[in-house]
Amino acid sequence: MKFFCLFALSALALIFQPIAAFADQRMALVMGNSAYQRAPKLANATNDANLLVETFKKAGFTVVDARNDLSAQDMRRTLRDFGAKARSADIAVVYYAGHGIEIDGNNYIVPVDAQLENDTDVYDETIGLDRVLVAIEPAKRCASSFSMPAATIHSPRT
Repeated sequence: MKFFCLFALSALALIFQPIAAFADQRMALVMGNSAYQRAPKLANATNDANLLVETFKKAGFTVVDARNDLSAQDMRRTLRDFGAKARSADIAVVYYAGHGIEIDGNNYIVPVDAQLENDTDVYDETIGLDRVLVAIEPAKRCASSFSMPAATIHSPRT
């Protein structure tokens, strides 16, 4: 938990530094999933994502991609396309609001079309956070933030 709080604070400090401090290109990908087909719908995820889009724009980000209610295929393509753009970025940020799951210490974000019937479905139906980090890794500086509801599934394996 301490690591997450420190990470979140570091990401926010990076994002909201004064615009004059950066003459470089800053990019953000904002994803919000609310309309889940096989899981409880989330009332605020897309609202939170839309609010962050405006916040990033006001903070001087030159590219802000906003995507809501993404299927697994759309999420993978969005990450791939944003990763290609982020290669030229000085700062790249990914923000996600929606359901998430943790298994064996690994975290995954859940697309709206995920069909999770048992814990092994996670590997086929969700997107690992490591994949998200690959999208922003080429940028000179990067940050990610994930907003997942208290009802997020936590399923440790035995």
